[in-house]
Amino acid sequence: MHETTETPHVPVNHQLVRHLNKGWPKRATVCSIEKFQVEDNFDPHKPDYPVCMLPFFHHPRFQQVDEALKSEVLTWGWIGYNRRTVAAEEYVVNPALAVISRQFLGENDWHFKEAMQQTLVDEHYHTLMHMKAVERTKEQRDIQRELQLPRSVTYHRLQSLHAKLPEQWQKDLASIAFAVVAEISVNAYLDTLAGDASIQPQNRRVAELHNHDEYAHSKVIAEIGKVMYANMDQQHRKFFIQVLPEALHAFVAQDYSMWEAILSQLCIPGAEGIIADTKNAAGNGVIMRDYGGLHRFATEIGILDEIDFDFTGTLNEKKGAPAQPLPQ
Repeated sequence: MHETTETPHVPVNHQLVRHLNKGWPKRATVCSIEKFQVEDNFDPHKPDYPVCMLPFFHHPRFQQVDEALKSEVLTWGWIGYNRRTVAAEEYVVNPALAVISRQFLGENDWHFKEAMQQTLVDEHYHTLMHMKAVERTKEQRDIQRELQLPRSVTYHRLQSLHAKLPEQWQKDLASIAFAVVAEISVNAYLDTLAGDASIQPQNRRVAELHNHDEYAHSKVIAEIGKVMYANMDQQHRKFFIQVLPEALHAFVAQDYSMWEAILSQLCIPGAEGIIADTKNAAGNGVIMRDYGGLHRFATEIGILDEIDFDFTGTLNEKKGAPAQPLPQ
C-alpha cells in the first residue's frame, strides 16, 4: 500500500445531488401521507420474515419443530431485524451523518448540506416506521413475552473499535466509515425483504418504503463522501483509509447471535447444535450486502489500492448491466 500525500482530485456529481434534492418533497416517504401508510391486510398464515433468510431453516432438527414454533421464530426474526435497524439508525448512521455535516462540509457545499438534512429527516422517519412495525407485529401476533435480543456484530465491532481509539476525531471518522458502508450497501438486504411475496404484505411494504428512500441515499452519500474526503486534511484522510476496511469487514461478517438468542429463549430443542452446525456448514452464510457502490466510491476517490479489503464475492453488479434509475 502507498500513502496519499496530496489533496486528491475527486469527481463529484453536483447535478445528481441537486436533482435528488429537488425531487425529495415528492419522492421521500416522509413527505407523502399516501406513501408512508402501511395498511396492507394481515394474513396470519404468512410468515413475518423470509424463510430464505433463516440460515438453519432446512436443518433436520429445526424441521422437526412444529409449525407454530417455526412461525414464532420467523416472527422474532422480523422483530429483531426491525430493532437492529432502529439501533443502526440511532447509534451509527444518524450521529455520523451529523458529524459529516458539521465538520466536513464547507460553506460552499450548500446543496450537499441540504441533501444531508433531507437524508437525516428520512432516517429519523425510518426509525419511527420500524418501531411501529415491531408494535404492530406484537399486537397482531398477540405476543405476550419479551425476548432479549443482542445488538448486531456490526454494532459491537464499532463499539470495540471506539474503545481502542484515543481521540474523539478518530471515533467520529470510525463512525462515519461505518455509516458510509451502511448507506451505500443496504439495498441488497432491503431488496430481498421487499421482493419476497411469501411474507406479510405489510412487512414487505415497510421494507419497500425504506428501500425507496435508500436508493436515493446511496447515491447522495457516495457524492457527499467524495466531498468529505476531499475536504479532509492529510491526517484525517490517512485514518479514513485505515478504518474503512474495518467497516467493510464488519458488514459482511456472519452474525448468528440473534438467532442463537431466539432459539434459546423459545426453547427450541437442540438449539445449540442447530446453531453450531449452521456456523460450520459451508455455504450457509447469506451476505445481504452489495459492495458495488463502495467499490466505485473507493475507485473514484483514488483509494482502492490503499484499503486492506478484498471486494471479491461482495460485488453483485454485472458488467454492462443498466444502472439503477434516478429516484424520482
